[in-house]
Order: sequence, then C-alpha cells, then structure tokens
Amino acid sequence: MDDLIFRGIIIKQSNYGDAHRMLTIFTESDGIIKAVRYGVRGKKTSNAAAFQLLCYGDFKLRPSRGDIMTASSADILDGFYPVSEDIVKLSLLSYLADITYVMLGEANPDRRILSLFLNTVYAAAYLKEPYLKLKTVYELKLMCAVGFMPRLGECGVCGEKANYFSPDGGCMVCRAHRNADAVKISAAAAAIMRHIMSCPDKKMLAFSVKDEAYYNELSTVTEKYVSAQADKEFASLSYFKAITNDLH
Repeated sequence: MDDLIFRGIIIKQSNYGDAHRMLTIFTESDGIIKAVRYGVRGKKTSNAAAFQLLCYGDFKLRPSRGDIMTASSADILDGFYPVSEDIVKLSLLSYLADITYVMLGEANPDRRILSLFLNTVYAAAYLKEPYLKLKTVYELKLMCAVGFMPRLGECGVCGEKANYFSPDGGCMVCRAHRNADAVKISAAAAAIMRHIMSCPDKKMLAFSVKDEAYYNELSTVTEKYVSAQADKEFASLSYFKAITNDLH
C-alpha cells in the first residue's frame, strides 16, 4: 500500500526492542492514531529528531493490516524544543496529552481539541505563562470540548447559593448537599472559570489575575473534575506535582 501523509503532533512515545519506537500521533484528519518507526534509535537512522515527543509536522505513514501504521519519514513544522529543556513543562504536557488521549480516544478526529493542544504546547514552549494557568485552562477547555461543560451557577441539587464544586456531578453544590469529594471554590475562582469557558479558544490565555494563588485553587478544581469524569487517576499528574513540589 502507498504511504499517506498525516499532519499531526506526537503526544506519546515508547521504546521497544533494540531500536524501535511506538508513536501516538494526534492528527488533523484521523484523530489519535498509532504508528511504529522501525530502527529509529539505531546509530545510522536519519531524521530521528522528527520522531520525538511533541514534534509537529507531516508524517508519512504506511497503512498495515492492523491498527498500527508504519512511519517512514516526517517533515517537521515545529519541534517545540524549549519544552524538552524544561522537565516541568515536559511533565505538564505529558499529563495534558494523557487526559486528551483518555477523553477523546483513538480515531476520533477533532480539530478543535487538536488546536487547543497545539496552542497550549506553543505557549509552554515560547510564552512565559504560569504552569498552573496552562494546566487549568487546558483541562477546562478540554472538558467543555468533549461535552462535559461544568455548571457554575446555583446548587445543582436545590438551586440555592453554592460555594462548593462537585467533580462527580459537574456542578456547584451548597454546603448541605456537598459530598466528600466536593471542593470549596471562591466566587473569584468561579468567575475565572466562567471566563475561560466562554472566551474564544484563540484567546483562552489572554487574561491575568491579581493573585496567582487563584491558579492553585483552580488547578485543584479542574484536575479533580477531569479525574472524576475520566474515572481515572493519572500517574503523569502525580509526577508533575512531585517535580513542582521539589522546586519549592
């Protein structure tokens, strides 16, 4: 079969055998797909840099009988190389790639989510944005894009004033109707979340807060929401937290 061109970004990679690498690529046309690059870790391999995590470009892939394609070459548009030099950025984007994979699944094309992910990778590589801001904004935008927009008004049970967020219910709850997993959230933090949800995707990072402590509060809310809706704990999130804790 002839090779096909897929534009996308490598969101996961794993080595196997002596020289091969399994790639998970988030493509424009086919969503998240998998491909193997044989011999990429060998001494005589050309273009090996094009098959690294977070490389974005045009990948030439050959279909096979199974679900995994064979990667033959790639033309890279951006390697986002500053990320590879910062372990915190790399661990954060690995986590964001994990939640994207889980929430979207394979072979589900979604150019909006791809654009959200690429914009976040670009910001991590080239802009001076706080890590937790990037994390919170992407988590919330992703959840909205996959159909899990949280309800941030009155209590989702009784309709009264609420200042807790229920990750399981995806809504605000009052003190009387909170459960063990409910997270207290300030009015200011809830307002920031509403802004993120309503703003155009291209301007999702075009805001600032007076106190960056709000990002800590927001980050707790959004990561718990993702975990509850995905019904999964993410090891990559634990790793990101461990690294950031070590830096403080």
